[in-house]
Amino acid sequence: MHKLTQEIQNTLKVAANDDEAKSMRRSMREQFDFLGIKAPKRRELLRETFKANPPEKAEEIEIVIKELWQLPYREMQYAASDYLFLYRSMLGARHINLIKELVITRSWWDTVDTLATRSIGDLALRYKQVRTSMDKWIRNPNLWIRRSALLYQLRYREYTDWDKLQAYCLQCAHEEDFYIRKAIGWALREYGKINPIEVKRFALTNDFSTLTTREALKNI
Repeated sequence: MHKLTQEIQNTLKVAANDDEAKSMRRSMREQFDFLGIKAPKRRELLRETFKANPPEKAEEIEIVIKELWQLPYREMQYAASDYLFLYRSMLGARHINLIKELVITRSWWDTVDTLATRSIGDLALRYKQVRTSMDKWIRNPNLWIRRSALLYQLRYREYTDWDKLQAYCLQCAHEEDFYIRKAIGWALREYGKINPIEVKRFALTNDFSTLTTREALKNI
């Protein structure tokens, strides 16, 4: 095990809270074990640990991320996501394959959404080939891969490729899965903050689910 992986694990285990862990497990439908450390406290605990252990090369990031992802407590995956984004400038287009592996491993909305809106979003903004990869992701049989493609532009605001977002939403409009319908609505709602007229027109002139439409128009 990498020295940093061990240090992260030790730091978080000391701060475990059984009552919070039970509550967090319930919120995730008992799918994952938790130490019971909420996000602000977790980030506070690990801030100095991350800064004191900067990776020398991207391969070191990959090792730590993969090790953390295999550890049992969900906070380890959250720590991995934070570490990955902190040193995002060291990542290249090829690292979309690493992130794809994370998306489909121990999958649930909590880790998937973080990876999509932060790490995937950053890579796609910097590399054309990653944006091209998203055209394949939106047709992938894995729902979490599709959700990632729908959400990667969530923080782009004026940099959003509106044509692409519309195409992706229409590609998945027929799906009945809650997490896909919610993602379409969420993506449209966020873009609607800067282009409400177009989002309203698009949401109301296409055959989206009630859930999707409600989400899309929530702030319009």
